[in-house]
Amino acid sequence: MTKKKVVRKVVKKGQISPQHATKLHKKRRKRRRIKKSVLIGFAAIVIAIVAIFFVPRSIQNSKLKDLGYDSKTIKAIREQKITTEIIDNQYYSDYLAQEILNGTVKVEYLDLYSVREADAPLEEKDFLLYQRLLDRGYTRKQANNLFKQLKFYEITPLLVFDYQLLESGYIKDCLDHRDTNTETFFELTNDYYTEYENTLPVDDPGSLTMLINKTYYLNSDYAPANITDLSVVYAAQNVSLAQEAADAFMNWVDAGMELGVRFYAASAYRPYSYQEELYDDYIASMGQEQADALSARPGFSEHQTGLTVDLASVNSDGISEYKDTNEYTWTSTNCQDYGWILRYPEGKTQITGYAFESWHYRYVGVEIAQAVVASNLTYDEYYCLYLKPWNDPSLAYEITNNEPAPSTSAPATEDA
Repeated sequence: MTKKKVVRKVVKKGQISPQHATKLHKKRRKRRRIKKSVLIGFAAIVIAIVAIFFVPRSIQNSKLKDLGYDSKTIKAIREQKITTEIIDNQYYSDYLAQEILNGTVKVEYLDLYSVREADAPLEEKDFLLYQRLLDRGYTRKQANNLFKQLKFYEITPLLVFDYQLLESGYIKDCLDHRDTNTETFFELTNDYYTEYENTLPVDDPGSLTMLINKTYYLNSDYAPANITDLSVVYAAQNVSLAQEAADAFMNWVDAGMELGVRFYAASAYRPYSYQEELYDDYIASMGQEQADALSARPGFSEHQTGLTVDLASVNSDGISEYKDTNEYTWTSTNCQDYGWILRYPEGKTQITGYAFESWHYRYVGVEIAQAVVASNLTYDEYYCLYLKPWNDPSLAYEITNNEPAPSTSAPATEDA
């Protein structure tokens, strides 16, 4: 029985008046209308909340699709919480999409991934080089432009060269020499390294890995510790090396002799004063330009480290003919296994600042020597990439710890 029939029955029995019944009926009807409006209002709120959440999401998905991402990659983008950054910066490349989908993308380098393609995947050394460029003073935009157009071995010289305000000229020069340049030969039309300008003291004087070139110098009073004279079995008269280098050199010579390869140290340690006399003699005989091409200025010579030798073959005359000997073939091939590197290789003059010197070897220890040779980099590049202290310590922290460097600024405080 409906509520309306119940009211009529009650009125008929005289339990309430018709007027009261009418009011009761209207009241019941009024209550039903209130409940319905509340329900509609609640539904509207729910719809609004759903719209607020899903409409922007739908818009973002549409923008990501327009950039080129498929639904699976869009899901991965959301999971990695990089949606806004990708959309705001319009980052896309097939390679970036692939790395995102694989879950292997380094989110701090989204811009770098976006300028590379899958046929030129990024390696750990690329990320290190990228950060070194930033530390060198290049902007992210410049670094991205370099990585977009050049190969690793074309970029690394910039760690040695002068800072290039307009990297586009350097890029063009590299592209113009693509037919001839390789990892083992690098030559450009223009010069990018101003020798003996903006010189700096050696970062770590006394270490086996210290870099001395036409930028980094040793003070006039520097002398290596534990200098020891080499026997005439291993060297010309009055030739000496730092003790560790001397031991390694003798092992190297002994190994060669067992194979019938006979070489010796024609020159090794030179104090600052001796290099000064040598350099002044060159200037007097041929002028400073030619002197700089053939000899290091005092303080800028590796010989002052006590870690360098000039080799000669027992079977030839002098160091200048060393490149034509069997001894050169063997020493240049096996030097790294005894801790030595060919310091000024052929085809890298623009980077090292020196013409090819087949006789000039530098001791850096076995581990570093093997790594340098495997890298196909000059020691100048290798040092600046892997060994040099960072100009910006925060970048070093980020590289080492794979996380942002902690802030060194004092915490903000409210006014009293």
